[in-house]
Amino acid sequence: MKKLETFLNSGLYISIIFLITFVSWSFYHETPPHAFNIYNISGLLILVLINTAILILFKNTLYSIPTLFSFLFISNQSGISFESLSQLWLLILAFSIFLIGPMVHFIRFKPKLKKGKFFLGFALMAVSYLAPIIFMSNRMQAFLVSFAGTLFLGLYVFYSSTLKGNLNYLFKMLMFANLLLTAQVFFFVYQGYLLNPELDLYHRIYAGWGRTFGWANVNSICFYITLTFPSYLYFIFKKPKTYLIWFAMILPVIAVILTKSRGGMLGLVVATLGMILFFILKGNKKHLLHGLVFLVFSMILFYIFRGAIYLWWEFLLESLGNNLNDFSSSRLVIYEQGWLIFKQYPVFGGSWLAINSFSLGQELFMFHDTFIHVLATMGIFGLIALLVHYYQIGKFMFINHKLEKSLFLTAYIATQIHGLIENVQFAVPYSILIVIILSVFETSEKQTSFDVINNRYHLIEEIKI
Repeated sequence: MKKLETFLNSGLYISIIFLITFVSWSFYHETPPHAFNIYNISGLLILVLINTAILILFKNTLYSIPTLFSFLFISNQSGISFESLSQLWLLILAFSIFLIGPMVHFIRFKPKLKKGKFFLGFALMAVSYLAPIIFMSNRMQAFLVSFAGTLFLGLYVFYSSTLKGNLNYLFKMLMFANLLLTAQVFFFVYQGYLLNPELDLYHRIYAGWGRTFGWANVNSICFYITLTFPSYLYFIFKKPKTYLIWFAMILPVIAVILTKSRGGMLGLVVATLGMILFFILKGNKKHLLHGLVFLVFSMILFYIFRGAIYLWWEFLLESLGNNLNDFSSSRLVIYEQGWLIFKQYPVFGGSWLAINSFSLGQELFMFHDTFIHVLATMGIFGLIALLVHYYQIGKFMFINHKLEKSLFLTAYIATQIHGLIENVQFAVPYSILIVIILSVFETSEKQTSFDVINNRYHLIEEIKI
């Protein structure tokens, strides 16, 4: 068991989990008569079995988190309706096996449930998700969506009560998750390249693929790349002598550029500027020297492929449109509809399905702005809950401020800025990632691997030497 735990604590284990995820996700061809891709669901079942075994065998639930991350990014099929769920017996089987893990874990280890530092924020958010459906006629259909807030709260209570956090392990997961997301974008680009042989090189790599990622669209994947992007800087500070992590950091930047997502670029630019500022202010001489070498290398690389940058700029100019609504991809109309819903249901909002009564005519709709969305769907009560959630995160991260907290805040603020023009805060994978990240931070005995000398961060082990 000790040898197994040593393996589970390694980067090799995490990389294997994410490799299974990528391979399973990449088999995108339909497999009739199954409603769900049989290769994709097979990969999911493997990860579910691993997750269940870990929860049954180990008191520390930390080692189950890589599989939980993978569940968020493994689906390669979009548009699964409530009606089709009855056909997805393999998916139902996977979910049933998944539930066995936490149930046996509670029976065997009897963890004491705790109200963690972020409990109030998550609890208020859970109530704000559910409260609007009391006043709606389509309660059962709305309940399936609105119950998500309660699931996030339950997930937080479970992990904050059973975790023995490890920040080094967390940043390993975040970096491997970033590499997984980057690989998915490159796969997306490669498929588009194969499908458009008549185009020149640069137009082919921007052509993309005529389908979504399954679990997200091409715009949404960018804020997950942004959220996990500063993890590279953690290992650069920890291992300043290696260039491998520096060079790997170029890949997600290229991936976001190739998506042609304006919002994605906004979030990544904010995160990058925050990382550069932090690096300049807090990096020691080794970091700054290697950073200068990396900057020169990056400039040369982007100069060689400047044709792709020029084409990206052309795409950007074309996307601006002729007026402000075109520039915002019709978001002004969406914001107006959201404001009308809020005025009709000001206290608790109109629920996630209130858009049915308006002209946009979709059952589940995101308003592409965090604050418009919370006001339209959850009202003033939801806005208060969100502000409490923000306050608790800010209070925790700024008290006893360390390098690890700085990197998380850089990513979190960048994605929240992206959230002003995209559905970020209330996206299911994003919410789950935030739950897990906060749980690990809160339960970690070792709050940092770095010490500050002359206002510069140094690895504690190096200081001892």
